[in-house]
Amino acid sequence: MQKENNKTTEVNILDTDFESVVKARKECLDILITRLKKDIAKAPSGMLRISPRKTYTQYYWRKNPSDRNGIYIHKDNMKLAVDLAQRDYNKKLLNILEEEQHLANEYCRLLKEKPLEAAYDSLNRYKQELVTSLEDEKAKRIALWNAEQYEKMSIDATTEFYSNNGIRVRSKSELIIANMLEQYDVPYKYEKPIILKGIGTVHPDFTCLNTRTHKEIVWEHFGMMDNEAYASKNIVKLNTYNQNGYYIGKNMIASFETSQNPLSSRFVKAMIEEYLI
Repeated sequence: MQKENNKTTEVNILDTDFESVVKARKECLDILITRLKKDIAKAPSGMLRISPRKTYTQYYWRKNPSDRNGIYIHKDNMKLAVDLAQRDYNKKLLNILEEEQHLANEYCRLLKEKPLEAAYDSLNRYKQELVTSLEDEKAKRIALWNAEQYEKMSIDATTEFYSNNGIRVRSKSELIIANMLEQYDVPYKYEKPIILKGIGTVHPDFTCLNTRTHKEIVWEHFGMMDNEAYASKNIVKLNTYNQNGYYIGKNMIASFETSQNPLSSRFVKAMIEEYLI
């Protein structure tokens, strides 16, 4: 049992997109550190000395470390005490954030160098033939995902849109998406059924697998958005997706077109590069 748990942990190490998470955290750190440095630079210099009494508190402004007592801050100048206290807090916070920023930079560097993959690559080919690598485990999971069977919807016999890999789809726009997914080696299932509470079984145009994160993402293409009835029906469908935990940019991609604004292959490429590889 323990061995199986270890195997699951190993697969998750490769499936989780740590790099994106750390980069997002680092961007937040960079913004906050810049803001704190500006706030500290604008704040009054010196330190705040606080002298608690039985029924009140006195505040003193120590302009330099040699002044142990400082200048008394009157009640009508409490903003000075607030600014000095905030400056002290900001400096302590800045120290912690800069330490985390340094660690985040180092971690991003390590992830970029891909040390996990390097471990296998460093073995000679004889040892490589004997070991089961993390990539092998990941490949097995992708193969199992691809092998999953589901009941497919029928397509009119007159429809002649076949992807480069021979997958039959319903429209030219879906053909653009299918061919682009195949060009990027993104595993996908065409019209795989899912159940949405509120409307029942639906068949998203594509259910895609991000092989880096092992995350499923549904892709719905809405091809007649200048048709009022069609657009109204699919707005309800999109809202139902949201109510069932599917959100565009998270675990769902949505593409749209009208007769005057057809689907762009550039848009499809951008979506695949952003969310699926």
